[in-house]
Amino acid sequence: MKHIAIAGAGPAGVATALLLAQQGLKVTLLEQETEFDRVFRGDGLMPSGLAAVYEMGLKEAFAKEVPSRQLDAWDFYVGGERRMRVIEPEENGLATQIMDQGALLKAMVEKAEKFSNFEFCLGWQGVELLRDRRTNSVIGLRAKSKGVYGGQSRDVLADAVIAADGRYSRLRKLAGLDLKESNAQFDVLWFKLPSPAALMKETPFVACLQPDRQFAFYPSWDGRLQIGWIVKKKSKGRSKLKQSKNSSPATQKRGWKERDWKERDWVEEFAQALPPKLASHFRSHRAELEGPIFLDVKVGVCDRWSLPGLLLIGDAAHPMAPNRAQGINMALRDAIVVANYMKNVDNRNGPVPYEVFQQIQAERQPEVDAVQKMQLAEWKKVEFISKPGLPYQGFKAIASTFGRFRFAQNIWLHEQKGLREGILPVKLNV
Repeated sequence: MKHIAIAGAGPAGVATALLLAQQGLKVTLLEQETEFDRVFRGDGLMPSGLAAVYEMGLKEAFAKEVPSRQLDAWDFYVGGERRMRVIEPEENGLATQIMDQGALLKAMVEKAEKFSNFEFCLGWQGVELLRDRRTNSVIGLRAKSKGVYGGQSRDVLADAVIAADGRYSRLRKLAGLDLKESNAQFDVLWFKLPSPAALMKETPFVACLQPDRQFAFYPSWDGRLQIGWIVKKKSKGRSKLKQSKNSSPATQKRGWKERDWKERDWVEEFAQALPPKLASHFRSHRAELEGPIFLDVKVGVCDRWSLPGLLLIGDAAHPMAPNRAQGINMALRDAIVVANYMKNVDNRNGPVPYEVFQQIQAERQPEVDAVQKMQLAEWKKVEFISKPGLPYQGFKAIASTFGRFRFAQNIWLHEQKGLREGILPVKLNV
């Protein structure tokens, strides 16, 4: 039977491996880490991502095996007060979920492992592409182990290699497939803090905005708040994360030097933008704050996602910005499209036709481009309305006046439609 080697057991790699194994293809899935659990993983499933999970036949497994919380509302705090609340809509049984990504990946792997044609190799990293000397087509990859078998290597010959090894994809670099990066202006610092009891009774996504403080948090599946603090993009060749020229004098003076991150009183930074009750909770749990973990926001898309014998998917092909957790959502939708095209390929061993990879990119790229454009537009909007002076004060006045009205809330939901539901329909046709 055809043999597909997949590098990277994140959402794109695991979902693709499961779907192809179900089709009867021989699948070898390699993951360089030795376990799924990580300190920080994207754990938001938009309705588009949840629909993809259900399309894969994982609705029951998601309910029983994946710790999750359904989002109740989107709250917007400006100047330390909530100015607008948007209730999370539920349509056709789909609403945004906050879930344990590691548990979802494990559930997918366990389902795939029921097939004798599936092999899972934890602790193995693809380090070299194997090529046909005559045609230069990719015919497999060389992998090295990191775990108890550290230092060993093996060659995995395959009829196609799928690179799902993330935003810093090693296979993408080895293949010489260039990433065309967008002008992302922000990076993110991630933190965790125990959630207050009131936020365990509901699950809001809370965005907080002040001229020198832009961050968001929500109660995650594990009973802790996940907090993302926005910082200006690190300048190349410098150790400083620059603030806007219009930042407050206090912000400009202290700067954002990487070596100072763990020395800063982050709890007090958060508390300044919160209402008194929430601020008190943050201060009382100061000693339990985890982080910061730095996320270098990389947004872009490859002009070419493939070579003969090699296909890039997920963040390897198109790294997404963190807003609305589009990395996992786009990755799951990529997997479905890959499965749809692979179902028409002869299952007997032999190279996967290059045209198939080109067709996959042609179907997926319009949605990826549109979603990235919306993500970057949202970042630019935050940058503008957080400028001290008229932009910030004007936004604060508008939010205070109109935020309580349904029409304003519906305008925001309409603007989010593409990020929530996707741009194009993606259905599993297998």
